[in-house]
Amino acid sequence: MEARGLAAYVVPSSDPHQSEYPPDHWKLRQWISGFGGSAGTVVVTSDRAGLWTDFRYYLEAESALRGSGIELFRLGSPDVPDYPAWLAAELERGDKVGFDAECFSIAAARSLEETLTPRNIELVPGDDLIGTLWSDRPARPSRPVFLHEERFAGQSRGEKLFAFREKMGELGADYHLISTLDDIAWVLNIRGSDVSYNPVALAHLVVDPQGGVLHIDADRLASDVRVELEAAGVRIRPYDETAQTLASIPGGSRVIVSPQQASVAMRARLRPDVRVVERANLSSEVKAQKNATELDHLRDVMVRDGVAMVRFLHWLLAALGDEPVTELSAEGRLREFRSEGERFVSESFRTISAYRGHGAIVHYASSPESDVELERAGLYLIDSGGQYYDGTTDITRTVALGAPSDQARRDFTLVLKAHIGLATLSFPAGTTGHMIDAVCREHLWRERMNYGHGTGHGVGFFLNVHEGPHRISQQPSDVPLRPGMVVSVEPGLYRADQYGIRTENLVTVVEDERNEFGSFLRFETLTLCPIDRSLMDASILAAGERSWIDEYHRSVRDRLYGGLEQPVAEWLDEACAPLEEDHAGL
Repeated sequence: MEARGLAAYVVPSSDPHQSEYPPDHWKLRQWISGFGGSAGTVVVTSDRAGLWTDFRYYLEAESALRGSGIELFRLGSPDVPDYPAWLAAELERGDKVGFDAECFSIAAARSLEETLTPRNIELVPGDDLIGTLWSDRPARPSRPVFLHEERFAGQSRGEKLFAFREKMGELGADYHLISTLDDIAWVLNIRGSDVSYNPVALAHLVVDPQGGVLHIDADRLASDVRVELEAAGVRIRPYDETAQTLASIPGGSRVIVSPQQASVAMRARLRPDVRVVERANLSSEVKAQKNATELDHLRDVMVRDGVAMVRFLHWLLAALGDEPVTELSAEGRLREFRSEGERFVSESFRTISAYRGHGAIVHYASSPESDVELERAGLYLIDSGGQYYDGTTDITRTVALGAPSDQARRDFTLVLKAHIGLATLSFPAGTTGHMIDAVCREHLWRERMNYGHGTGHGVGFFLNVHEGPHRISQQPSDVPLRPGMVVSVEPGLYRADQYGIRTENLVTVVEDERNEFGSFLRFETLTLCPIDRSLMDASILAAGERSWIDEYHRSVRDRLYGGLEQPVAEWLDEACAPLEEDHAGL
């Protein structure tokens, strides 16, 4: 920093593809801070360093930073500025702030610049300073790429590229830069394993009138993959030659570039006389609206994933007291159950296997140091998911391992009421997730309770478990929920050092009805797994909520029963009994 005349340097969580979960090669923020959560930014000045992260990671970050000298800034807490405002107050007029232009999105750089410029602080795009210090840095991943079959995708890559170019034509664009890995994988019907849990491959794609140029190391493409891509008009060029392709785009051409999804470095490689059309990737919203084939496959996947979850819950409750069960061993056992399912590829994210107080750490990840044994007491939270060739899953269940306290039952039931309130909502076409977030929180707000994370995130189809552009959140969004979009519904409640409660299902947006007031949409619940009846306080459940629970459990029982061996099927029968009947539940 001193050699470059920098008063501060910003280290984001992202990579050159603006990935939420970067490959190990680009985990620069984790290397310098020791904090491994998916969201956070480190800022280093000449005499101070800070990490900014949100509610989900407060406890994890506090532990990771202990003794490091790096200060923790808890975003969302009163009087805690975000890092741009902190830099504007901390630095002197005329100071310079640096960052790696490859890993900083155009939008993020502009937002930072807007805060710093009034203070006459200069933002300096530059190179990767961390990489010059990281002596044992992992190599850039280069694993084989494979084809995603059309029978799963529901549309060929040729059809997708044709539709892509048609839309580009409507916008008057000649080229489209795509750097986000899940968009590239979706457009070209390819998958990889370069990022843990996300079946994507490192590449850049430039769509042009002839088809497109895929920048990827050629030795990663088997002959059948190359033949399929070239047949669709895709030319293969080395990953490191993306800059040359962008620089070769003729002056006067119109190029679509997404400020949120492309880096400062990529934008800078275009000639000054190229006209840039700034908008989100054309693929992002189309990808989010699953087609009929994808939804049919996803419904089938939910049966296989539900069978794995039920086998796991049955095993867990039977094993406690008979054999040692820890957070890590339970996590591994669930992985085994999922791997026995047809077309299973991997987990879709690192499982959150959290007992008692660990459940209050929203993105807790058990380790040999933190691992604890489960007992026949307290609450256990398991948040997990699977990647299958024909779909992606994400589910959270909270289970009572012993007789729950009245407080735990009330807390659990309030979270369940929040879930049902959103799962049963009808809403006008054009509604965004931001507009309905409060519907889910209402029951908790009435009791002066809340949770600090979003209510729902989009989910890909054998792609990233977190997928935009839609979400259900208190954060503003202008993306309406449309039929075919898949999103989680996951309200929660967390009591530090006691327990965490979260009930999460995936839903898809479907058409409801059209009347004189317009078109209405609703959610169809996709996830299939019992919800712990022993944690429900029936006294605060409305009649409609009880009916939803019974109907949901009837569907779970009908869809899963035939795929289970007899002892597990009998357990499922009991777990899905109607609330009116005197059963013990889970």
